[in-house]
Amino acid sequence: MSADIPMEARSHERTTAEVLAGESLGEGLAAAGALVVAIIGLAGLYPLPLAAIATIAVGGALLLEGGTIAARYRSILTETGGGTFQASELGGGLSSEILGGAAGIVLGILALLGVGSIMLIAVATIVLGGAVLVGSVSDVKLNSVTIHGTQMSEQARALARSGVSAAATAQALVGAGAIVLGILALLNNYPMVLTLTAMLSLGGTLLLASSAIGSRFLALLSRS
Repeated sequence: MSADIPMEARSHERTTAEVLAGESLGEGLAAAGALVVAIIGLAGLYPLPLAAIATIAVGGALLLEGGTIAARYRSILTETGGGTFQASELGGGLSSEILGGAAGIVLGILALLGVGSIMLIAVATIVLGGAVLVGSVSDVKLNSVTIHGTQMSEQARALARSGVSAAATAQALVGAGAIVLGILALLNNYPMVLTLTAMLSLGGTLLLASSAIGSRFLALLSRS
């Protein structure tokens, strides 16, 4: 019976890694789409509709990230009986990413339909930037707990924690920058350029974050 435990643990770890790698891929694709669309918009090709599409893509990436964190949170609570951390440690981050992502999608669709246009995109920029800023805290906490529970060596865990911390720091800085750019856009200071720049930055940091996490879980899969 005892010989079966390591096999079960490895099987559970592999399943978890597969799910997380797949979800990170979905987030990365949405973020990459926002990045490409924002670059095209900054080049002067249909900037307004492309800014709205980039807003929708960033909102989708955040929504996927929030859903991923929620799923992992429930999994860890089940495994630990709720004793690893309190819900209040992650509740704010979960709410900000899920609600912020959903709000970004709605505002982007309305702007794409011509309702409010650039001002709605500026508001969405502030909302998405705030969601990224707040969500980066819960993201790094949950990723650290997940890494701690794996069967990786201590050196591999240290490298993974370093990557998670760097990604979260980048997310926080870009989120704060997007808030500033959104406020300036609302004041009618080159709103199109500022909002597209913000979407470019948000898409880029979400892409890097998803790549940092996904690559480490794919590496875990290759070793298992």
